[in-house]
Amino acid sequence: MKHIVKNQLLLYAMLLVATTVFAQLSERAPDVLPGTLPEMREPSYWIARMENPDDIILTVEQIEQRNESFKAKMYEPDPFKNLAEERKSQLLHYFPGLMWRVPDFRNLKPEAVSDSVRERIEIEIDYIKKGEFGNSNGVKYSEREINELFEEMALDMLKPAITVRDGIAVRTTHLKNVPAFAPEFIGLVKQKDRTQFDQWNFGILKIGKPVCVLHPSRSGEFVFVSCEVGMGWVRSEDVAFAERNEIEAFIHAKDFMVCTGDRVQFYSDKSSTYASGWFRMGDRLPQVSVNDRRRVKVPVRKMNGDFATETAWLAVDADVSVGFLPYTRCNIVETAFKLIDNAYDFTGTFFGRQHESTYRDIFACFGFDLPHFGSLFTHYGDNEFVLHPEIGREEQYRKILEFVPFVTLMTTLQDRGGHCQLLLGEYNGVPIVFDQHGYGYTDENGNELIIRRCCVDDIAMPAYFLQRKITFLELK
Repeated sequence: MKHIVKNQLLLYAMLLVATTVFAQLSERAPDVLPGTLPEMREPSYWIARMENPDDIILTVEQIEQRNESFKAKMYEPDPFKNLAEERKSQLLHYFPGLMWRVPDFRNLKPEAVSDSVRERIEIEIDYIKKGEFGNSNGVKYSEREINELFEEMALDMLKPAITVRDGIAVRTTHLKNVPAFAPEFIGLVKQKDRTQFDQWNFGILKIGKPVCVLHPSRSGEFVFVSCEVGMGWVRSEDVAFAERNEIEAFIHAKDFMVCTGDRVQFYSDKSSTYASGWFRMGDRLPQVSVNDRRRVKVPVRKMNGDFATETAWLAVDADVSVGFLPYTRCNIVETAFKLIDNAYDFTGTFFGRQHESTYRDIFACFGFDLPHFGSLFTHYGDNEFVLHPEIGREEQYRKILEFVPFVTLMTTLQDRGGHCQLLLGEYNGVPIVFDQHGYGYTDENGNELIIRRCCVDDIAMPAYFLQRKITFLELK
């Protein structure tokens, strides 16, 4: 039932955008994609092909060491200085809010914080001025409407010296490049024969994540924040203020529950009748007590803006784990396949996922903190091999299949993020992958069929993937 409700809400949100722009929907690609078998859509098919499916690959401590090592690497003056030129990522992106390395504003002088905020907001303004955007009806914005957005950014109210306020997200919320509240007020761009994406939303701030609050919008309805994803606008009501030690205690609670389903509701009482909120795959919430699997602490915002916690109940059959899931091949596949057929959501507008956030959420269940940039995935590990398209398709297949299935992520070293796929195995000598992409293919009758969902396919899709340099991350 919960999946039906989720899918209905997602469908409604997508139709709000798509059907107002196009009279005709795209043809849906079949469940079983070319080069695959029906049984490949079931975890049991892959588990039967594993050696020692329940063996622990890495401990929680080993995974945390990898997280810390990557974090330290990314904050070196030049993380890529010792790398071969062909392995260096092109860290460009579609959206100005995304940042691959976010400054710790609490360690900057107040004047420097103000300068940084001004610079980032001016970049956002430039981004909007250079584009051509429209609302959910596909109607281009007027100059007046765009100027109202700039007014709401309140650059004229920016203090010359900013004292950073620590905050925490009290619910899963949007990260935006513009402080625009109305659901229909989104950044559609003209794109022939394709469903549109909101180009003003650029990510998701998850429940319980810390932020630095830097600047309020003119109305106070939004705040400009920095967080692990980058810098952008968040609804004020979705952020509570607290001392850093309070936030750290909540985030790093010793005893916690991890959401291991697509999304899981928490409730106001033991009967689990009325939902009070939800958390999504890979999110964690503190337990009320170590032996209590059903009660968690959730962050709330008091009317004065202060942070507090409330107790919420989980359903008896909630798809959660006490602490991180054991990192086994069986658990990887079973967790990933809970997302099968989930719709592609490029910017997180509908609280869905694209390729980077799909793999981040899956592996967060085990304790991994993978990069927000797909092209940085390779740098989380130390594999130096780069697969070149010039070697030909057959040799590409052979090289890819030398890697260990279920723990190998493959990423293109393109700019604009880089596309990622999870290696599952092979069929007739062709690598089979778990994927989440926004493309389709042309069938034997010349019909264009759109995938745009989590799927099992062969590595030849999307078509551009094998036409670019590919790097590898082995999570073992």
